Amino acid sequence: MNNITDKVYNAVTEAFNELQSNNFAVLGKPDVPMWENPLAGTAAGDDDYYGFLKEHIGEFHWTPAEVFALKYDEMPDSSRLRAISIVFPMAEETRMMQSREREFPCASWAVSRGEWDKLIREYLSVVGKKLDAMGVRWAAPELLPEFSLMDSGDYGRASRWSHRHNAFACGMGTFGLSDGFITEKGMAVRFTSLIVEADMDVTSRGDRGHYDWCLYFRSGICGACIRRCPKRAISERGHDKEKCASHLLTCFDELSDRIDTSEYREVGCGLCQSKVPCMDRRP
Repeated sequence: MNNITDKVYNAVTEAFNELQSNNFAVLGKPDVPMWENPLAGTAAGDDDYYGFLKEHIGEFHWTPAEVFALKYDEMPDSSRLRAISIVFPMAEETRMMQSREREFPCASWAVSRGEWDKLIREYLSVVGKKLDAMGVRWAAPELLPEFSLMDSGDYGRASRWSHRHNAFACGMGTFGLSDGFITEKGMAVRFTSLIVEADMDVTSRGDRGHYDWCLYFRSGICGACIRRCPKRAISERGHDKEKCASHLLTCFDELSDRIDTSEYREVGCGLCQSKVPCMDRRP
């Protein structure tokens, strides 16, 4: 690992350790963390995979250079850029509680999702200041005002920057039948991304296919996420985004009777990410 790679990854870890909002204070548990120590991987800014995403998801999907250009109002040399995927595993206690649920997420899962937007903005602010101090220019897709969902046609609603596809590019794992992303710490995770102008080492993904870590696609012996979905939004054909989105609205209404959701955009569901072989590990 070269020197700049080591420094950037240290900044990623230090920023996490300095977070003030990584706890369940809203549930009366200020000493209990929501998220475990993050994992990180890196892809080259000119990796052909980002062009593949433009072709298959939509022209609206950003490349690392386009993200950088939106912040700095200049189109950079993409070969000088690196895309970083940062993976936040859900706390073990939350995963265990979620595994006992059958229709709606447990309160800890819902709060972890509901508080995510606030937490990740704090995180990106902290890590950004550390990169600024190092003289490293950076951009975060979700901080850009242009960041939004678009209609991809064949794939329905899609983001202008996919954290999960970036995680694949960065060698962090593969997709599963449910459309979730399986990392070394499993599927009960959330992601953020950074684009940096730094000569960091690239994380190899080898010849790994998009679904290689999913037991169903690898050997046809699982399908646990199909059985976990209360609305049958997952089948052998994959993930029905519209059924899933409809249930998310129901989850929000249900959880509003148990926790204060007034400041949340979403509380998630996540049943397909718990009580499955890929919940907290690569199966």
